[in-house]
Amino acid sequence: MKFLFSALTLSLFSISLSHANIATVQQNLKKNFPDIPVQSVQTTPLKDIYEVYMGGQIVYTNDDANYFFIGNLIDNKNQKNLTEDSLQKLEKIDVSTLPLDQAIKHVKGNGQRVLYLFSDPDCPYCQRLEKQMASVDNVTIYLFLYPLKGLHPNAENMATQIWCAKDQYAAWENYLLNKKQPTKSASCQTPIQKNLELGKRLKISGTPTMFLKNGNRITGAMEADELNQLLDETK
Repeated sequence: MKFLFSALTLSLFSISLSHANIATVQQNLKKNFPDIPVQSVQTTPLKDIYEVYMGGQIVYTNDDANYFFIGNLIDNKNQKNLTEDSLQKLEKIDVSTLPLDQAIKHVKGNGQRVLYLFSDPDCPYCQRLEKQMASVDNVTIYLFLYPLKGLHPNAENMATQIWCAKDQYAAWENYLLNKKQPTKSASCQTPIQKNLELGKRLKISGTPTMFLKNGNRITGAMEADELNQLLDETK
């Protein structure tokens, strides 16, 4: 019993010390970099090295927080990218909270798999992804029009035309794959501004950005084979 009590005391001391070190890192980050909003500080398997999540990316630092290490932390024994694993957890969302009435719904095949896609009609990477989507079947797609006007000045106008088209997803595919302008239709109310506000809350800074059914985030274009595998793993 005495041994058990001693072990428990040591364990609690270790946890307390860990929290104290994290608190020290947080204080030093605030002192050294007051203009950088830090969202998370965690310990790592490396002694006196801490994971810091800020500005949508992970960096590493020590107790003093004077310098940052940027790169991937690899667990070679278990063949794991610890940085990617942490980033995936930190950027995960609850997809049940997404306002699906602000998206274009499109069902392919049996629609059993689900993909939530934020995309810009004039983004070349979105166009590349759309070509790959031709080889992705049995999926329900919720397309959130997300035009980035700073990069593509005409994107919001094009997104509006696509939303107001009679067949919205056909208009989307025709424009991205064939550069075919949507058939002109009467003006209508769109959710585009709401989508832009939603994207800011979700920290979406580039397109395409996708979310799987389990809330995991995927950024950038992806080959169809890889996307199919991820969809299968989360259906």
